[in-house]
Amino acid sequence: MNPKIAKVVVGLPVDGPFDYAVGRELRGAIAVGQRVRVTFNRQNRVGFVVGSASSSRFKHLNPIISLLDNGPVLDGRNFACARAFSAHYGCSLGEAIETFLPRALRGDRASLTAENVPGVSPTRAAGPGRSILVHDQTRDRRWPLIIEKIKAALNGSKTAIVLVPEAAFIKDTVGRLANEISGGIEVFDKKLAPKKELALWEELRSGKHTVVVGTRSAVFAPLPNLGLIVIDEEENGAYKQEQSPHYHAREVAQMRADIEGCDVVYVASSPSAEIWDRAKRGKWERVTLTGEERGGVQIIDMTNYNPRKTSLLSFPLQNEMQKALESGGRVLLYLNRLGFGTRTHCQQCGYIAKCEHCNVNLTYLFSQKTLVCRHCQVKKNLPKVCPDCQGAYLRSTGTGIEKLESEVARSYPQARIHRYDRQTEEFPGNADIIIATQAVFRRHEPWTVPLVAVLNFDAQLHHFDFRAGEKAFSLLVHLRQLAAKKLLIQTRMADNYCLKAIQKMDYDAFYREELKLRRQLHLPPSRHLVALGLRGKKEDAVFELAKQISDKLDELRPADIEVTDPHPDVNPKLRDKYRFTVVVKGKSVHSVLKLVKRALKDVKKRNVVITVNVDP
Repeated sequence: MNPKIAKVVVGLPVDGPFDYAVGRELRGAIAVGQRVRVTFNRQNRVGFVVGSASSSRFKHLNPIISLLDNGPVLDGRNFACARAFSAHYGCSLGEAIETFLPRALRGDRASLTAENVPGVSPTRAAGPGRSILVHDQTRDRRWPLIIEKIKAALNGSKTAIVLVPEAAFIKDTVGRLANEISGGIEVFDKKLAPKKELALWEELRSGKHTVVVGTRSAVFAPLPNLGLIVIDEEENGAYKQEQSPHYHAREVAQMRADIEGCDVVYVASSPSAEIWDRAKRGKWERVTLTGEERGGVQIIDMTNYNPRKTSLLSFPLQNEMQKALESGGRVLLYLNRLGFGTRTHCQQCGYIAKCEHCNVNLTYLFSQKTLVCRHCQVKKNLPKVCPDCQGAYLRSTGTGIEKLESEVARSYPQARIHRYDRQTEEFPGNADIIIATQAVFRRHEPWTVPLVAVLNFDAQLHHFDFRAGEKAFSLLVHLRQLAAKKLLIQTRMADNYCLKAIQKMDYDAFYREELKLRRQLHLPPSRHLVALGLRGKKEDAVFELAKQISDKLDELRPADIEVTDPHPDVNPKLRDKYRFTVVVKGKSVHSVLKLVKRALKDVKKRNVVITVNVDP
């Protein structure tokens, strides 16, 4: 490459590339994929060379100030992945490239060492890799198969990435692999200090390590000769990035498979509807792992009981708990709600304790005598009197695990009762009754209890989320894996399709109904959703801009794309910012993003932040 003009992008939400003049002293050294220092919008910034030209339509060009490395930071295949990433998620190519890089390389203070500069590999492999769905209905039979796949990749002089949904799973996963695979295993953790992260990143792309274990961001690990990506607990929502660019590790893995030719193994106890549908339509290799038969499922229809005369524990549940305890067994009560009460109010004047920053009810923590916001975690002491009318009594209603613990202690005074949530350091293995939130699924060691009960199943379905049914079914699948003898479910929706499917463990029936509903409502996987999120400090200004964008989209849209009116976000106010959303639906994500970019082209943001979220 000996260009006079370099095409450069920057890590900002602006489309490029931009033309820069290349001085004679740099022409023999500059290359595609290389970091350069440039002047952009009157500031010095890090840019990335994405192409070259012999001429430009602009007469006067800013020059490349300097090269920051001795060669490209991304090889040909990673660069191609970054392009695919940018096209799929609607971010700029510069933002996509920065997502692939460690934090230290997004600034201009660090540089690569000469010996770790890679050669440019071919842009694509000979063909895409295989996609394999491993449906492990037991949660503990998957590991021999995963290890077998990794060994096969290593024997073929390839490397492998193993993704886990949360950092809590990393230690157990590394331990399992280390027992079967000798050396070469490394943890890729974005929480490392920038210098350590960069050092590890360079080691990975130099081929020093052959197996990488990590959470969502490890999907970008720059391993050479990538042969396999394993996504454990594929259905877990933690694989979706909450900050922009809002990528999903599952989709990035598929991009790498298409470009680098590696295999992708999706492992799940209850696969996401998208992967189930993809596996069926694409005729993927599917492996179903079954184990010993678990206990039965009993649905307790709470419409048969007077809520004013019934405790949190229905009579059938109390009877089953008594039987389990008398036989020396343990009981797990599942309630995914922290604290004692979810609404603290004054009965005299109607005052409700709310978060000033998020406008949601504060949760009362009885153990700490404090009120806490479930979103921004701000805490305040429980007032001794009502702040509005000076009334002497504030009442907390709603049910959290602290209130449940209090009621269970009254009913079973001889039992050892313990709570288990995300703040609990050690699992209460000696407890007779365990009251748990979803943190219970972070346990790695195989364990069961005779009786598991879901106290408020309906709450799982009452989320403003089209995936609520999928997540509720997944919850029941994982809880049934913990129930050695019986799973009890308290509900007022006994005819729900999730409950009918879990009673028979009929996965096909559940996904058939779930996918049918999504097709009728034009939701993924039958359509792509692109959510435009707007947030700002002035509610009226945010809404007006959302309305302007919605009207522009409706004016420009073709017949096969749908646009919704602006509506408050799931969290209408968060950390002092008001939030509205406009949703665009279409069969082609590229067509939808093309429309979105046209509509946003001349929009004046007026101190409002706009984000693009593909398939939220």
